[in-house]
Amino acid sequence: MPTDDELTSALSRAFGTAAALVPEPVQGRLAAGARSAGRRRQRRRRAVVAAALATVVAAGAAGFSAYDRTEAGPTSGAAPMSEQRLIELITHALPEGGTLKPLDQAWAGGKNPHELNDVLTYDRGSGPSMFQVHVGYGTAAPDRVQCQDEFDHPTDGCERTVRPDGSVLLVDKLRQVGSDVMEWRAVWVAPDGREVTVSEYNGGPGTYGLDAPPLTGEELSALVTSPVWAEAFTVLTPVPSPTATASPSPTSTPLAVPDALLDKLTALLPAGATVTARDTAHGKLSVTVAGRHSSLLVTSQGPSARGVADLANIPNAPRQPGDVLEALPGGGYVSTSSFGVGGDTADGALHRMVGVAYPDGALLTIDEWNGDRYYENAPGDPALDLAALKAVVLSPSWRS
Repeated sequence: MPTDDELTSALSRAFGTAAALVPEPVQGRLAAGARSAGRRRQRRRRAVVAAALATVVAAGAAGFSAYDRTEAGPTSGAAPMSEQRLIELITHALPEGGTLKPLDQAWAGGKNPHELNDVLTYDRGSGPSMFQVHVGYGTAAPDRVQCQDEFDHPTDGCERTVRPDGSVLLVDKLRQVGSDVMEWRAVWVAPDGREVTVSEYNGGPGTYGLDAPPLTGEELSALVTSPVWAEAFTVLTPVPSPTATASPSPTSTPLAVPDALLDKLTALLPAGATVTARDTAHGKLSVTVAGRHSSLLVTSQGPSARGVADLANIPNAPRQPGDVLEALPGGGYVSTSSFGVGGDTADGALHRMVGVAYPDGALLTIDEWNGDRYYENAPGDPALDLAALKAVVLSPSWRS
């Protein structure tokens, strides 16, 4: 099983092969895999592997909210909250008997009028554990708060509750790929934009040997929904709602629905390949060839003006050994990548990816790896070699 650093290195290489060839859904999955399959999807939780204290402190200084932020605007006029006062508030909401301490240079209060962020340690008698704390205003609706997809990230369970006031409470018990790190994350988001996020770990920084994080799921829920946060919100400024006149982001139409994509992929598999499982929700087939078992994940993005514009950037995208970019006779490009744990690209490659960018801006990518979930990587060659995978991707039937 690869470590987070190894997976990050490998996926970053594939991602850099020709970023414009990677459809947006795949970009999200690659990013998720590189962080042991999860962003915080902006709120960076993957800063907890050993020796990552500097990264965590930087994340605290930059702010690690789960949602998109606006730039700093006018303040509320209230006196800024100190780190010591925030620690006092949190301590009132914690069970008795524990000790909460700050980490040097982790405090990010006052740098953004909409939020407070900090990284602390909490010791309940078994040793210090790291706490990441975010309290602030955002623009995300409560229904965007969802459990982490187990396909992308290992988890020991998740509970999501819609409360009577319309707010959403989520407690997700996550594990790091290939390490002993556990992160239990509680998120509370209200319809008026208020949000509180607390992530606790089974140790840290640098040592994660506890059997579990210090707070139970129930205690973590009580913490993020505690009334003590009201004082923090009085010194913060709500984020303005997006205006109706804002320019919409460029969008693309899907090339095909997932079922149709999987039907086409099944028909294009080489002789001797057997489909052993079909996962429509993720666009994935489990395939066996001559005793070799792999997953094939197909993702597409339909024609778009943005995709056409991106074609010009593809030849200049960074490439690594094992990455090959070819111009297609009728226009567009095909990219192939083969990589493994620690960046190996020769024998024993664990992950293969072939992507094609069409002249009209459409994209198609097929990912192959030895595992059922996206973060799993078993040793050995994948079921289809690169030539077979490339032949499947370049089939004209995808465009029919």
